[in-house]
Amino acid sequence: MQRLVKWALAPLAIAGVAAGLGQLSRRSPFASSLAALSPAERSALETALPFSMANASWALGDVSAVRNMMRTELDRLPESEGPARSRVFVRFGLVDTNPDGQAAVFFQACASDPNVCSREQLKAAIEREIAVRFVAPGNQLPLYVIDGHPRVQTSP
Repeated sequence: MQRLVKWALAPLAIAGVAAGLGQLSRRSPFASSLAALSPAERSALETALPFSMANASWALGDVSAVRNMMRTELDRLPESEGPARSRVFVRFGLVDTNPDGQAAVFFQACASDPNVCSREQLKAAIEREIAVRFVAPGNQLPLYVIDGHPRVQTSP
């Protein structure tokens, strides 16, 4: 008898309570406010979790976590989301240790969003991302963005 209560009646009682709470939540102010949102606002709400996970991996993750985040974010973001894609490229450029690789990734950021194409705008975007990065690499300005830093000579 005790097994019958434990494995049959208890799950049925839990399901009944959950169904009752579900009916109550349909009338809640939260549910009605969600129903009143426009489709664009609903899609923005749906992107909140991936956006916050990307921010968390950027703030505290190692290089491999940032690279994985970059791949996931670029797959998730459509081409029409230029500023968001540009932010991802700037973040990835900051953790790239190769100066030529950084320049290529920053060029992709510029191609995604023309608002980061000038040196000042790129520096401002980099400084915004550095401010929220707590671990190295990626929490310092690249040398060629620092004002007054001499240009590095390259071989012909």
